[in-house]
Amino acid sequence: MKSIKKIIAVVNDFSMIDIIIEKTFAFSQKYHAVVEILYVHERPLFGIPDFFHSGDDDLPLNKVKIKESILEKVNNFNFEKEPVVFVKIDDTPDRVLALAREDKETLIITPYHKDITEKVLNKISQPILIVKGHIKNYQKMALIVDVGTPSLSCIERAKSCFPKIDIELFYDYRYIVDPSMEADLQNIQIIEEAQREGFKKLKEESGLDGKFFIDGDFLGKQISDYLQEKNFDIIYACSHEDGFFVSDNLSNTILKDLSYDMLIVN
Repeated sequence: MKSIKKIIAVVNDFSMIDIIIEKTFAFSQKYHAVVEILYVHERPLFGIPDFFHSGDDDLPLNKVKIKESILEKVNNFNFEKEPVVFVKIDDTPDRVLALAREDKETLIITPYHKDITEKVLNKISQPILIVKGHIKNYQKMALIVDVGTPSLSCIERAKSCFPKIDIELFYDYRYIVDPSMEADLQNIQIIEEAQREGFKKLKEESGLDGKFFIDGDFLGKQISDYLQEKNFDIIYACSHEDGFFVSDNLSNTILKDLSYDMLIVN
C-alpha cells in the first residue's frame, strides 16, 4: 500500500455502513484517494428496510432512496470529492471486481460476511480491509510475516500505513513446513532452526518484537486462540506469490475464528 488512488467501500450490511464510511474517509484523507461506494443487495442474505422497497416486484429496490440515504451518511464527513454511489443486486464479488479491475492502487473496504468475503478474496488482487467490528482507531496490530525479504518491505508498509500503532510480528512454522510432506527429523530440525534465525533477524531489522509458533508452544493453543487472547485490534497480512505462509487457508481460518478486522495486502 505505497500508493492508494481509489477506495471501493462495500456497504451491503446496513448495520456496518457507518463504520465502513468512517474508515473509508480516514483512508481517503491519508492517501487523497477518490471513493466509490458499492451497495449490493444480496438476496436472501441481507434484508432491507421497508423504506427502500420500490413496491414493484420486478424492481425490488428503490435505488434513488438508497443512494440518498448513503449520501446523507457521507455528508457527515468532509470528503475532498463526493463519492460515487453504485446500487446493484446480487453478485458482490463480480461487482467489486468490475470496479477494481486490474488497478493495483485500489483499496477495498468491506464488512465481513461468511458467504461473501471468501468469494471476494478469490476474485481480487488488491489490498482489502475486512471489517468485523466497530473499532474506530486501531491501537494494536498482529502482523503475519514469513522470514524472507518481502516481509521486511511488508513491515515498512504497515508502519507507514499505521504510524502510531503497536505492532507485534507473528510467525508460524507450521505454515511453512507442510505437515503432509515426508521428512526425517534431522531435516525438520535444520529447517526449524533456519526459520528461527530468519525470524530473529527480521525482528532485529524491523525493530519489532514477535512470536515464533511451533507445535507444543503456548500450551498447544491454536493460532487463533492465542491471537484472540492478546486483544489485538487488527491483523495485517502480506500475501507473497512465492510462499504459502499467508495462504487462503490461513487467512480464512483467522477471518472465521477471530473478531478482529483484517487487512490483506498482496
